Amino acid sequence: MRSSNHLPRYVTALVLTGAALCLSACSGSTGSGDSGALTIWYRPGSVPTSAVKGVQKQFPGVKLKLVQTPDLETKLKLALQTGSGAPDVAVIGNAIASYSSIASKFVDLKSLGADPTKDYVAWKWANATTSDGRVIGFPIDTGPQALFYRTDLFAKAGLPTDPAKVSAMASTWAGYRTVAEKAADKGFKACDNASQVYALHLEQKGQGAIDKSGKYLRDNAVVREAFDYSAQLLADGLCAKADPYSTDWSSAVAQNKLGAFVGPAYEAPLISAAGSPSGVWRVANPPGGAGSQGGSFMSILSSSKHQKDAYAVIKWMLNATNQTSGYVKDGLFPSSLGAFEQPQLTAPQAYFGGQKAGALFAAVAKGSPAVPVTPQDGTVEGAMNTALTSVGQGKASVTKAWDTAQAQIDKQLKNG
Repeated sequence: MRSSNHLPRYVTALVLTGAALCLSACSGSTGSGDSGALTIWYRPGSVPTSAVKGVQKQFPGVKLKLVQTPDLETKLKLALQTGSGAPDVAVIGNAIASYSSIASKFVDLKSLGADPTKDYVAWKWANATTSDGRVIGFPIDTGPQALFYRTDLFAKAGLPTDPAKVSAMASTWAGYRTVAEKAADKGFKACDNASQVYALHLEQKGQGAIDKSGKYLRDNAVVREAFDYSAQLLADGLCAKADPYSTDWSSAVAQNKLGAFVGPAYEAPLISAAGSPSGVWRVANPPGGAGSQGGSFMSILSSSKHQKDAYAVIKWMLNATNQTSGYVKDGLFPSSLGAFEQPQLTAPQAYFGGQKAGALFAAVAKGSPAVPVTPQDGTVEGAMNTALTSVGQGKASVTKAWDTAQAQIDKQLKNG
């Protein structure tokens, strides 16, 4: 499923400490306070490290206060409700649409010079744009999807190992199922989590489960096809039933029981973290077409007294150079079109056997359609996740799981 706050979670432990990072003399307050500083709240691992470390040098005349805030959006919503303690700038996750009813609390970035028609992938701008055209978030990272696969296990299963040939074989969902079947015959899985497969189906069609008007697309053929396909993979035993970032997932990779999976770019480091050797993994185009998920934004609060400085700061922090560094050092795949042309991003990657994996992810990110993001997405995704889990556990047929999910969604949306 698309995560409302997707972040490469491994970055939290590897890159930054949990303490607030103040780049000038500042108090311990987590709000804007009365210090006159331009205050930025960010979650661990959400912003390129190079941008965090270099921003004060870039803006010596601006008093900056960067506060690392793990539970950022909980604190932000409380500050907005109480009308006090809000920062000037805050990082907001993919569920930025949940702020649409209070969009006036955020600056329309177009008023400060942002142009949502250029420089960054179109679907990121679209996800930060409200129904009345306000742009309330500046794009940070993206999650272009791919088919990760292990060449030695594919060879064992009689499958192609060259990325171009794998991309061709699995270019359709029917082709991907063939790959999954051949893998299962040789004792490993080519699917980790059916929820990811379900989400990609929708992403590549440019469609969420709820349209921009807030209507749940219950009888939409794309939604039903995505669910049925994903649930059938589970019912037929073709998925490992292991969630990324879990011990089960890492164990499946380490024990060669998971030899391929559909996932976003930010999950790449999970493979090496699980102990899988360098040089045997590759990435191919995602089955069915380009699709991307997740990513965060930097938003400026309307209450800020430093709006122009804030815009200049976040525009620099998220430029092509810093976003490229964020990919190389932090695993944050860029939203900047300029970053996609940087040699550091397009260079061969030793872990992927010299493949230019970044170039493949960049092409997917650029080719992905925009997917409507609504405040009700979490309700639908939670019910669909539960339904898929029930199929994987053998507690429900595909049809029964679907019907149960619809009843749950109808009830929650009605009561919500």
